[in-house]
Amino acid sequence: MVGDHDNSPVECVIGVRFRDSGRVYYFRSAQDDVHVGDWVVVATERGQEAARVVIAAHLVRQAMLHGELGNVVRRLDNDDAGHMAAQKTRTANAVKTFGERVRARRLGMKVISAEYDFDGLAVTLSYSVPDRERGPDSGMLRELARELAERLGCRVELRQVGPRDEARLLGGLGRCGRTLCCSSWLPVYPEISMSMAKNQDLPLNPTKVSGVCGRLLCCLSYENEQYRQMKAVMPKLGQVVETSRGAGQVVSMHLLKELVTVRLENDLAEVAFPSSEVDFGMDRKVRIDPVTVVALPALPEEPADPEASLSVQKAPQELMAPVVRRRRRRRGGRRGGQ
Repeated sequence: MVGDHDNSPVECVIGVRFRDSGRVYYFRSAQDDVHVGDWVVVATERGQEAARVVIAAHLVRQAMLHGELGNVVRRLDNDDAGHMAAQKTRTANAVKTFGERVRARRLGMKVISAEYDFDGLAVTLSYSVPDRERGPDSGMLRELARELAERLGCRVELRQVGPRDEARLLGGLGRCGRTLCCSSWLPVYPEISMSMAKNQDLPLNPTKVSGVCGRLLCCLSYENEQYRQMKAVMPKLGQVVETSRGAGQVVSMHLLKELVTVRLENDLAEVAFPSSEVDFGMDRKVRIDPVTVVALPALPEEPADPEASLSVQKAPQELMAPVVRRRRRRRGGRRGGQ
């Protein structure tokens, strides 16, 4: 595989992003005056689109690129900038018209956003459907798209989005008070699980570790690997450790500061120690009271003589306790009696 990459042709490409939080796509660039932050027009399957350069021109092997490589048409000029400003006005009008028709038809859809292509010949209308409600069928969507196309005077494409994409398109502020990561810089949603909140000692209540989209916070994955590595080299809660002031039990930990709070056994004081100064080689998570331990009697040793062992296995019949069986007396006499 490495040899194929070394022998493949070299292309001069740039990385562009269609939205601030979108993925990075590569296009073939023959212009040397394109820099990071410039707006360019690129050729896509949907036609010409405006994109912003986020990665400067550099050489890449074709074998390392996935899919067909498009071309950069030109840089945006002043006329194109005015055209994009006019598109924003059309976008607001499209969202308003979309909402009016949805409410008139009582389809139970939530209008999210509208996005025109660079030429203005097609518009993509995004919507969402609540989890507990049933969305419109394909026939209703076709009729709605046909009616919107007549009103807007262009081709209409309806696209249903999930809760995360809805938050990305609408934007907002997260629990931290900053702009949502998905609407500002996060290109791809990470894989998130409840175990990440457990590793970071966060509340396991889904409502407290969820974002505005109602799903688990994307930021749980940012420091999860660091927490996992630090927990592997630090003691656990309840573990008995040795410190410079004697033995004690771990009652709390501060992973980011690498501090361990130990309750000392001699004076029952809680003292914070750096994890590097704590010896937790012995693993005594549960302390057993010696009073509660009951010694079991030792088993008799087997005799060395084979004949003696045979006599033990075959005990005399008179030494065995007789088994007394009593016959149960029936009530009511024999069956069928008078």
